Amino acid sequence: MASYRGYALAVVLCAIWGMAFVAIRVADFELSSVNLTILRWVTVSAGFLVLYPFLPKPKVKFAWGDFPRLLVVSLTSVDVYHLSLNYSEKIVDASVAGVLISLGPLFSVVFSVILLHEKVRRRFALGLALALAGAVVISSPELTLSSGSIYGPLGVVLSSLAAGIYTATSKPLVGKYGPAPVAVWAALVGTAVLVPLVSPSLIQQAAALSVRGWAAVIYLALLSTVAANLMFFTLLSRQSVSRLSIQLYLVPLVSVVGGILLIGEALAPAVIVGGVILLAGVTVGIRSHR
Repeated sequence: MASYRGYALAVVLCAIWGMAFVAIRVADFELSSVNLTILRWVTVSAGFLVLYPFLPKPKVKFAWGDFPRLLVVSLTSVDVYHLSLNYSEKIVDASVAGVLISLGPLFSVVFSVILLHEKVRRRFALGLALALAGAVVISSPELTLSSGSIYGPLGVVLSSLAAGIYTATSKPLVGKYGPAPVAVWAALVGTAVLVPLVSPSLIQQAAALSVRGWAAVIYLALLSTVAANLMFFTLLSRQSVSRLSIQLYLVPLVSVVGGILLIGEALAPAVIVGGVILLAGVTVGIRSHR
């Protein structure tokens, strides 16, 4: 029963993160990539500070010898990932971003093998390959670099790489201190690193932000980050990085569905076929751990 609750929590997490791509598209029309990142994470930090007295306390007192690892988690999960992704989504086609961001779970598995010495079964590797193939098929219509710039795609790859690094690097911290403290500490440290990037344009753009824009920022901050990061680190504390990564391949599928329902994108045949392949890969990967 506990495993099914874990799967249900992973599905909710994928739904929240999948819809975040729609919110980023909305916010990107009114905010620069840097200002979107700062506004989001300042709101996140405020939310965590309000919640902190009610969250589970660290299992043990923080050891400053762990700070370098925490700094890596903070820089990759807050600064590198979001600055790169917000910048890239202003340049690349959605189809290209969809394929490249799907490299995140792959990088997570690679780093879990390198850093945590996790074992990957052949059946799991098959499921991972199927899931990636499904993500590619979903994003295949208009799969071109029509923007004429390589920097956008490279930025998404960098975000995916950052996701892989912070997922594997945070695992020992989550096990030692607990999910909630690590989520809060990483957010606060990562937000502090963003302070030198604050400029007068942040105030100007925030003041001119529409109701729709604020709704997108609040969704990204409170639901897609505060709530979702608590879910993510909780799941990470209960299972291996590789097992969690295969479940996160549902994110691009949810993102496509959200685009169809909320911004009127057409349901292409590739979305249906790719969705079936992706779900098959996730199923194979999950069953390989039973």
